[in-house]
Amino acid sequence: MLALEKFMFLPVFILFINLFVSGLIINVIQLLLWMCVRPGSPWLYQKLNYYLLYVLWTQIVFIGEWWSSSTCAVLTDDDTWSKMGKEHAIVIMNHSFEVDWLMGWMVCEQSRLLASSKVFIKKSIKWIPIIGWAWQFGEAVFLERNWEKDKVIMGKQVKNLGDYADPVWLLLFAEGTRFTPAKHAASVEFAKKSGLQPLQHLLLPRTKGFLLTVEYLRGRFPAIYCATLAFNCKEGATPTLKNMLLGRRVIGEMLLERIPLEDVPENPQEASKWLYESYHHKDRMLDAYKKEGAFPSADCFGKNHHFQGPIRSHFRPRRLWPVIIMLATSYITLPPVLYALYALFCSGIVNVLIAVSLVLAVGYALYKLVALTRVSKGSSYGRSSPEKKNVLVWRLPLQLLDERRRI
Repeated sequence: MLALEKFMFLPVFILFINLFVSGLIINVIQLLLWMCVRPGSPWLYQKLNYYLLYVLWTQIVFIGEWWSSSTCAVLTDDDTWSKMGKEHAIVIMNHSFEVDWLMGWMVCEQSRLLASSKVFIKKSIKWIPIIGWAWQFGEAVFLERNWEKDKVIMGKQVKNLGDYADPVWLLLFAEGTRFTPAKHAASVEFAKKSGLQPLQHLLLPRTKGFLLTVEYLRGRFPAIYCATLAFNCKEGATPTLKNMLLGRRVIGEMLLERIPLEDVPENPQEASKWLYESYHHKDRMLDAYKKEGAFPSADCFGKNHHFQGPIRSHFRPRRLWPVIIMLATSYITLPPVLYALYALFCSGIVNVLIAVSLVLAVGYALYKLVALTRVSKGSSYGRSSPEKKNVLVWRLPLQLLDERRRI
C-alpha cells in the first residue's frame, strides 16, 4: 500500500503543477477580459469566461473520470434526464462524504454545463490564487457572513443568474457541512429542542439562505433538482479524494427528482417545512440504499413524488475533452517548469536549495489539499441554530473552502 502511494505521488505531483501553472495563466486572461470585454459586453464576457472556467475545472474532473475511472450514475425518469443541462435549476444535494462535490461536478460534466455551475462562498476565498480568482471572475456570490449585508448581496447576484442566456445550475448543500457523528448528534439535539423530527443519516437543513434564493429565482428558474447521493462501497473504493488520487475507482449513484419551483410554497414557514420534508425523504432514500444496496423504485413512493415515469439508471459516456485539455495544458506548462527545475538543480548550491524548496512547497500544498477534504476537517455544526445562521454552499475544488461558520 505504501509502495503504491509513493509510486502514484509523482504523476499526481505533475498533475498538480499543471493545474497550478495553467490556472495562473487562466487567471491572467480572465483579468484582461474583465477589464477590456466585460464593460462593453457582459454577454460576450460570460461566453469567453465559460471556456476558461471549463479548461480549469475539467482538470479536476479528469481526476475522477479518467485518472480513477470513477462513475456517478443518475437515477431518474427519462423526462428529467432529457431536461438536464437544458434549463436553469437549483440543485439541492446531501453532503455525507468528502468527494460529494467532485461527483456533483462529474454529473455537471455529463450534463454539459460544468462551467455554468454557480456557488455561494465566503468573501476571503476570492483572494486565493487560481481557485478564488477564477470564481471572482466567474461572478460567484461572495458573502461576508453578516446576514444584514449578505442578504442584499445574495438578492442582487442571485437575481442576475436568471438573466444568463445559457443554462445555470445553482448547486447547494442545505446542510452546509459534511456529516460526522459529532455534527449529527448536535443536529439531533437541535431537532428535539425545536420539536422537529431528527434525521438518521443527514443533518437538519438550514433554511434562511434557501428561502431567499427561492424568493429571487421564482419565475426565473423552472425547477429544483432534489439530488440524493450514495456510494457503492462494496464494488468501489471508499469515497475519499486520496483514493481517487491513487487511482482507485469510486462508484456513486445519484437519485434525482425534478420538482417544479412553483411547487415550493411562497409562505416562508411552509417553504421551510417543505425543505425539512425534502430532507426527510432523502433520509429515507439513504436508509433504503444502505439496507438494500439500491434506491427504491418510483412505485415505492406512492403518489408523493414528481417522477414522470419509471426510474432508470442514466449515464453518459465520459467525454474526451478532459483528456485533450490535460494533454494540451501539460504540453504548454510542464516543459518550461521542468526545464527551470533542471537548470536550478544543475547550477550552484543556492539554486539547488531553491529548487528543492519549490518541490517541497508544491508537495506540501498537495498534502494540505488532500487533508482538507477529510471529513474530520469539515466545518462545525451546532454552534448556532439553523434558523439564525445559514449557508448554502457547493464544495470548492479540492476543498479549499473552509466552512467553519454559517451565515
